[in-house]
Amino acid sequence: MIIRNFEYLLALAKERHFARAAAACGVSQPTLSGGIKQLEEDMDVLIVRRGRAFEGFTVEGERVLAWAQQMMNDCLRLKQELRTFRENGMQGAFRIGVLPATTPLGSTLSVPFAEQAPALDLSIRTASAPELLNLLRAGELDIALTYVDESASEGLATHLLYRERMFFFTAAQEPLAARISWEDVVTQPLCLLASSFPASLAEHLAQAPKVLYTDSPSVLAAHVRSGKWAAILPQSLAGALTPSPKLRAIPLRKSAATEANVGFVTTRLTPLPAPVHAFMELAHSPKVVSAIREMLDAHRPYLASVKRPIAR
Repeated sequence: MIIRNFEYLLALAKERHFARAAAACGVSQPTLSGGIKQLEEDMDVLIVRRGRAFEGFTVEGERVLAWAQQMMNDCLRLKQELRTFRENGMQGAFRIGVLPATTPLGSTLSVPFAEQAPALDLSIRTASAPELLNLLRAGELDIALTYVDESASEGLATHLLYRERMFFFTAAQEPLAARISWEDVVTQPLCLLASSFPASLAEHLAQAPKVLYTDSPSVLAAHVRSGKWAAILPQSLAGALTPSPKLRAIPLRKSAATEANVGFVTTRLTPLPAPVHAFMELAHSPKVVSAIREMLDAHRPYLASVKRPIAR
């Protein structure tokens, strides 16, 4: 019964109206109000501020609300685990979160995983790194593929998968250097794919004379292909660029900012849900390891010949 009362409380937090919350739960308003009052009695605290209508939650009520959300998420995971044991297989929803920069990794893993676990309903959601972490905490994602250096957070666990380098991509016809410095990078007009590089680089790249941000790889590819824009991309995203004899990938002069650690972020549940564990194990299978290596080599056809440095 207490779980149902928590459902009433969460519905009220979402709808901000007693009647609408009751309708969302499929019960009468007195039933919903009675359930919430029962919670207040059980916990000996006022949770909801009431007048003629819903006025909000007390400070104590906000804490109860946070615990209610966590408990409901745990209950949903428990139900899925029990269903898995009953049916001797992985079933239900499995929600993957990716950055625009980790979409190639997402598809490299999700295609074989869909074959391995056909009864799972897979979905892939693209968002920024902070959004992915918030979705994990809220129980709206099961796993995220992101930059693990930016994901250390209470309640979340990181699992390093690989390290990749950032490259400067250009189709400009001017002579190219063997390597390029960050100082040279920000003298060029840049087309940048949202969340395709660690947040620590964002402020530095914003110093370029022109910066165009997009969340579409095809838009970025078109701008780079024009020769009037350059891009900073991780090596795994080179495959998103349209092949062109003019396109070149120039390594950045080595620094901490030229590398990024990519991996999984999960909750700190012990044990991990069976689908999450299976998804992570798949990444270490020989076939998938080979596919990841191929993905990380996508930039090689574009490596520039050694000529003279780009003029400032």
